[in-house]
Order: sequence, then structure tokens, then C-alpha cells
Amino acid sequence: MIRKTHLPPDATLIQVAGDLAEPEEYLRRLLGNMRFCQKRHGDALVRIGVTGKGKGGGKGEGLSPSYRIDYRVDGVETVFNGFGGTSHSAFTETNVRETNWSRAHATIQEVQRLYDDLRKGPPRAP
Repeated sequence: MIRKTHLPPDATLIQVAGDLAEPEEYLRRLLGNMRFCQKRHGDALVRIGVTGKGKGGGKGEGLSPSYRIDYRVDGVETVFNGFGGTSHSAFTETNVRETNWSRAHATIQEVQRLYDDLRKGPPRAP
């Protein structure tokens, strides 16, 4: 049975990072999609899906939330596309509209810092 996980409506990727399944791989692939948007539009923001499948993305325990990448033009946020959290494949336009996205977002700079910190690992004892 699929367990449903509902996150707070204003959850951000930064807030759920500690609960991600395979966080390094998830963030690496998410950043690839964000960089593509940034290259085309000069900006990239990410919102996560707050409803739907949460645990058990097939490889261990943890979250693999779907996400939507947006960008700003003249102060107006525009949807770039949505992506599946386990496959990182682009959604159809209908899927992007029907998914419940967080009201809050994380910038590409915030996600990059999170990824860099994760790759550094925990501080080592002297």
C-alpha cells in the first residue's frame, strides 16, 4: 500500500532536505533541471509537491517529492515545468497544473549551497 505524505503547504526543499531519499543524487538531478531553466531564462526557483507519494521511492526510505521549477521575468513568476521526484522526468502540462505545489520556493543559490554542504559531509573530528 502506498503511504500518503502531506507536507505543510509552505514547505520548501531546504526544510525537507534531511528527509530525502538519496539526497545527493536527488539534488544533483534537480540542480541539472534548474540550471537548464536558468540558462534559458536567467533565473530558477523550485517548489516541491506537498501531497502524493512520499516514502519508499523504490530505493530505501525517505522523500522524493516531485518539484516545479519557475523563473521570474520583470518580477512575475512563470512556470518552467514540473518534474517527477524519482525519475526527474518532465511533467505534461496537465500534470503541472494538477499537482499541489508548495506556496514557498527555494532559489537555485539555496539549493546549490545545500548540495555543496551535503557533499562536504559532516565535520570530521580532529
